[in-house]
Amino acid sequence: MAVRILRTARRLLPWLAGWLAFQGVVAVAGRVLAARFDEGDDSSTEIRRVFTMGGLQLTPTNPEVSRIEMDLGMAGGEIDLTGLKETNGIDLTVRAVMGGVAVKVPPDWRVWSQFRGVGGIGTDGGLTRCHDEHNADLRVRALAVFGGIGVEAG
Repeated sequence: MAVRILRTARRLLPWLAGWLAFQGVVAVAGRVLAARFDEGDDSSTEIRRVFTMGGLQLTPTNPEVSRIEMDLGMAGGEIDLTGLKETNGIDLTVRAVMGGVAVKVPPDWRVWSQFRGVGGIGTDGGLTRCHDEHNADLRVRALAVFGGIGVEAG
């Protein structure tokens, strides 16, 4: 019995080491890309975030915010737009691989969305879906592989 356990452990250890190495490479690559591509902060008019392995929260405070971009790899994001009452429209672009974003918007906002990939986009039943992107308060463009976006009234 002990010999069988030892043999199984010897077979699994290289796979475990490879998996841990892959996780480390993804985490380091995410940090390097974030240092290069991240732009703006919560008070900026344009925000871009690159994030891997974990979670991130954004709460934009500038009423003039016009663009938010998120690139996520095995990560999740949360965007809270409920503090913004009036806007000329916000373009939210999400590219996610095994990740997703939850977006909270004021209940009276109109939302337009376009999704490509494997996953999906869902909206709260209380939100108004808009068929013309130019009339929308939030325009969501998403590309995801095993990921998704959820938009809810907050």
